[in-house]
Amino acid sequence: MFKRNRGFSTIETLFACHIFLFVAIVLMPAYEKIMLGKKEVRAKLEAYQILHEQMNESFIDGTKSSVKKKRGDITYVFNWGKEKGCVSYNLHKKQTICFHQADER
Repeated sequence: MFKRNRGFSTIETLFACHIFLFVAIVLMPAYEKIMLGKKEVRAKLEAYQILHEQMNESFIDGTKSSVKKKRGDITYVFNWGKEKGCVSYNLHKKQTICFHQADER
């Protein structure tokens, strides 16, 4: 039954190599880019949460102080400008998010 079985043919081997190279060249960089984007979105969400917490705290207490918070492996720095609070963080490059404080009427 298996007398003529001599292993894989050249076409089958080339096809298997093609699939492996496709995964290595196309899909792996795409996967890494998706994971990098996921980290950036997570860091931005944390920055918005810290900004919201500090803005609420300053609104309640009436104090405007600069704060450093470390969440995970990223350090967030909250600073006050002219009527706005800003959070800076450094993931791959320095990024800053600012909110303007609403005037009391």
